[in-house]
Amino acid sequence: MPPKIPLGYIELENGTKEIYAMNDLFLNFTFEKEENWEALRLIINILLEEYCKRTPQTQITPIQGKIHIETQYKFYINTQNTTRNQDFKLTELETEQIKYVEFQNRAITKPPITLRAIDYFVLGLGQSQNKIAHQIWLLANDVDTVLQGETFTNYILKDEATHKLYPASSGIMFISLTQLSKENTLAGELALFLLNQLPNPQSNKVKQIAQAFNTSFKMFKDDKEVKNTMTIADKYRNEGWVEGEEAGHEKGLEKGLEKGLKEGLKEGLAVGARKMLELIKNGLSPDEALQIINEEQTA
Repeated sequence: MPPKIPLGYIELENGTKEIYAMNDLFLNFTFEKEENWEALRLIINILLEEYCKRTPQTQITPIQGKIHIETQYKFYINTQNTTRNQDFKLTELETEQIKYVEFQNRAITKPPITLRAIDYFVLGLGQSQNKIAHQIWLLANDVDTVLQGETFTNYILKDEATHKLYPASSGIMFISLTQLSKENTLAGELALFLLNQLPNPQSNKVKQIAQAFNTSFKMFKDDKEVKNTMTIADKYRNEGWVEGEEAGHEKGLEKGLEKGLKEGLKEGLAVGARKMLELIKNGLSPDEALQIINEEQTA
């Protein structure tokens, strides 16, 4: 994969940080502002129109008419006001149809995306008041369990015997940006931009999106609240509070190892994790243990 090209850089107390198109804080900062709502509509419509070309029988339609967008939309799930947050809730005001949109950077999450998506789907249906409520997940890294080798998947309720759709059926759509980026289409160009591989798109529609992102970034990088939030987040991340799971099992760092391997167990790496811990307990370094496991797997 070609190297990623950031939108730009933000100066934090603890150094300079690259900001990419699908940075969650940047996206929320951007789409909180009504003047950028059309850019989000355009992103989703380009992808939905590509899906409709491939699946003419689909009942999902591009976004029409006036819209309203809520960022970090909160579902209150119990009497203690515990919440689940979705990136964006996009409501078509005329039809009252809802599209919940998730920009997902990582394939490995806690809980796994298979569970998170159905959790959000149920919550969205519960609060939609009998209106259509689709989930749309833009995946920067493929999640095989939901994509199953496809560029688009759209899971809907239908009768198993007759294949007839449940009335007013909502669905969960997953979109592989990495697969789309290999295609010479408008959606492929958009995917390249979102994956930070095409800073200067050629088509007018993707240019509009890029312009909105670049204009928003100029404000984002100088915003004091943004800088404070990102400085705190980086502090915890550097101390292993946020992303230690991936670093733990990939690099064998001693501090993050136990936590990383615990996550690995949940993701189907039980045998390798137990073996690695056993080797370390017997006096090997994490790097030595990892080397032995890799040799056994390729033998």
